Amino acid sequence: MNQIQQELEQANELYMIKLDSDGLVILSQDNVARIEAMIKMDSSYMNASNADVAADKKKRGSSAYWFKQLKHYIDNNKDTAILKDAPKNAVYEAVCAVDRENSTHINADKVGRDEITARISNLTIRDFIKYLKNPKGLELINLIAQKTSSPNGKRYRTNLSFASKFCHYACFYLFAGLEEQDNYSIYDNVLKKVLPLYAKKFGINCTKNDLNNYSNYRTIVDEIIKKSNSNISRNGFDHLLWYYHKGRL
Repeated sequence: MNQIQQELEQANELYMIKLDSDGLVILSQDNVARIEAMIKMDSSYMNASNADVAADKKKRGSSAYWFKQLKHYIDNNKDTAILKDAPKNAVYEAVCAVDRENSTHINADKVGRDEITARISNLTIRDFIKYLKNPKGLELINLIAQKTSSPNGKRYRTNLSFASKFCHYACFYLFAGLEEQDNYSIYDNVLKKVLPLYAKKFGINCTKNDLNNYSNYRTIVDEIIKKSNSNISRNGFDHLLWYYHKGRL
């Protein structure tokens, strides 16, 4: 065995994601830690969570940066203040950053970014925080995901995937260290395709129709995590399945 083979063998033994006998990812804190390290080091994703990636002539700024600006505004203003008064067009830039980093293409209809920004911006700080803290109420998910208009009336979009990601990352950055940081599961095409495999493994009923509804989707994710006895977060679950399976479908 030469040096290359030794290094590859060691990588497989120490650092590769562990799979079960069916070829599914084992839901464990160890596997989540491995994936989080991979994402942190992946040049395609590493800047998204870096709050120091500010906007300049070359960059629009990371989602972490723009949610940091929103948090500063929220923490230093009254509950009745309106989000559209946040400086630097922070809501619009947060919407654009989440869209850009997650390739959700909400502006394919030419109006998505502006319309979704307007919906969020018209909320008071009080209502925005209340909705984020109550994911079961679906108020913010439904507000963001509802149909957009379209110049020709035919190209409107519904943006459930984006809505889940915006709510997820808003909680992730605004409620860092709190229980509410993990309020929202990410609704994603990769997860939708593989979730039935994990539901079946743990004896959970799951149909394609179930996964078209965010409330059902989130409940199924929670049931899988619970039955796996893995004690992992929704965030860890999302990242683990998405990162492992996205290139294998």
